[in-house]
Amino acid sequence: MLMYERLSADERNQRLSVLTEEQGDFLVYEMKRGRRTIFENVMRDEKITALKSVDIKLQEDEMNVVDWLISDYVDFGPGNLDGQCACGRRLRYMFKIEHQITHKKIQYGKDHLSAFLNIEVNEIDGVINELDKIDYELDELLWKTENNEYYYEYYERLPDKTVVSESIKKHIDINVPFLDRQINRLNKHFEQQMEALEEEQRKIQREVELEKCQETRRQIAELLKEKKKIGDMLGAERKAQREAESKRQQQENERIERLVQEKREKDAKLIDAVKAQLSYGATFNDIAYSLVLNGQNSAVAISNIIANDFGFDKRFSIGAMKRPYIYMDVLLALKKQVDNGNLIMDESSNIEDCIFYVNPYRAEDCSDKTEEVQQTLFLF
Repeated sequence: MLMYERLSADERNQRLSVLTEEQGDFLVYEMKRGRRTIFENVMRDEKITALKSVDIKLQEDEMNVVDWLISDYVDFGPGNLDGQCACGRRLRYMFKIEHQITHKKIQYGKDHLSAFLNIEVNEIDGVINELDKIDYELDELLWKTENNEYYYEYYERLPDKTVVSESIKKHIDINVPFLDRQINRLNKHFEQQMEALEEEQRKIQREVELEKCQETRRQIAELLKEKKKIGDMLGAERKAQREAESKRQQQENERIERLVQEKREKDAKLIDAVKAQLSYGATFNDIAYSLVLNGQNSAVAISNIIANDFGFDKRFSIGAMKRPYIYMDVLLALKKQVDNGNLIMDESSNIEDCIFYVNPYRAEDCSDKTEEVQQTLFLF
């Protein structure tokens, strides 16, 4: 299946705004319904039995865990800290919880939400992963709508359409494209129906072999005629399937080729821009910081660029991650800029790679970040 561009919240809202009212309402409703199911499942499956007051005082009638529900979730995107926890901390991932009786609402990040619900943080990470899948499917549908790729032919070619679920038929009624997973389901229905036709063909062949008399020969002729009809149908359907799959594969290859070429051009422009900005005798730290200022956010990618294009140590680690030897030097240089308040390290950073963005709140966040970054260094 195709890989689809991940959209920011603004991009997603812009693409939703150009849809018909019926299309937009359907997509938003399905997204909210999927999120609500995930929220209800985590409250039920994690066996949450008690609450812990975090950053806000709860009244006595608000201490019953069954009266609280996760009501909303916002991912502001990489490098964006537009959310705010009840404690005042800026967030990328922000959850809203609501008391169903008093309607009190609280905003939490994943750490304080896990503390409030008395569950592990990795359970909240699992919820974020499931929510991300729903957002990805919405992005998939918006991409297909914008590119006029609806894939209704996978439904139309089915000999027996009664097996198709109402949720799939709803997409046709609303004029919304099929998801890749729905196309897979339709393909499975098609294969099963083709197998049934082939079994019917074998059954007809067995009946032909049992016929003995003149009347039987007449019946054989009719059965053979039916067999040919089924064979023609199978051949036509298989051909249509091959052509459809070939077309989709060609589109995918062309898309990947464009992405690779665009990345080469983007990397070349980045390197030229950095070299043009740097003065003679620029230091290793200057180069690393300038690459972030010019849009390269990955510490691993920055290490590769410095090694390959700026004449530094080109050796690579023989460990599992096979990173350049200068990776830790890059990391220390960029974390120094975090200490100075010029950069922020994104929450998605981990032992494999660290992601840095220009700090949009440089002056006010400078004093808060030093201790947090120093603690994070122990992870690497």
